[in-house]
Amino acid sequence: MENNLKNQIYLLTGGTSGVGKATAIGLAQKGAKIVIISRDARNAEKVLNEIAQRTGNERGEYLVADLSLQSSIRKVADEFKQKYDNLHVLANLAGKLSFEKQITPEGIESSFGVNYLSHFLLTNQLLDILKDSSPSRIITVGGNPSFIKHAKINFDDLQSVDHFNGMKSVSQAMYARVFFAFELARRLQGENITSNVFNPGVIKSNLTANAPWYMKILAAFYKPFEKDICEIGVYLATDPDIQNISGVFFNDKKQIVPFHEEFDPNIGQELWAISEQLTNRKTVY
Repeated sequence: MENNLKNQIYLLTGGTSGVGKATAIGLAQKGAKIVIISRDARNAEKVLNEIAQRTGNERGEYLVADLSLQSSIRKVADEFKQKYDNLHVLANLAGKLSFEKQITPEGIESSFGVNYLSHFLLTNQLLDILKDSSPSRIITVGGNPSFIKHAKINFDDLQSVDHFNGMKSVSQAMYARVFFAFELARRLQGENITSNVFNPGVIKSNLTANAPWYMKILAAFYKPFEKDICEIGVYLATDPDIQNISGVFFNDKKQIVPFHEEFDPNIGQELWAISEQLTNRKTVY
């Protein structure tokens, strides 16, 4: 795949900040054609200009969508397929940190919608073009392995609406993304599409911009270790040596962590069924 980057499309959610931007920069440096999804067109243009100046790659483009709204996700997926004729890598990298419960007009808690459900729905809306473009890849951002190894899904309060807590909501969505990536890989066996999940490491981000003071102090501690290029994200999106590896968790050192052997597949299947109901999106694979 790496030798043909210029002829392939890389679609990234969350491409204007954090892991999404850090992965977009790395892909652009390799000459890839990147398309980022952003909620704000002006911000997307600013980031793409910054990436172009830094990398010399002026091929970046953007699409606008509010990932907390399923109607917007469906619309941007349709727009993508109308504008582009292939998709070799879908990078599910968007995320938000909210400290107040927000219910969207569609009845979904916004944090849960952005941090997990958007990845489920967008992936399924784009699965046809991913199949047509195979071999293709789906990569999904996870989190620190030390937290994920104790992953649990609270199906009694999946969206954390009964007792909302910003950090717990983000954690549950992070766990859900891992189960989703593993279940997706299981369902895509034989389709020449891989699905993997990864820990991005410490990446420059504005996630804690509106966080309480104590979280800002904690974030400041990690600031000297922040990277502005997500090397593991670029590796998973491009390296030919892992073209056939699927259904695993990578740490930020490009090593496989054997979570796939520990995660109960029944939980992944139950989460998938509920996600279908929440998105009114019945899958056939």
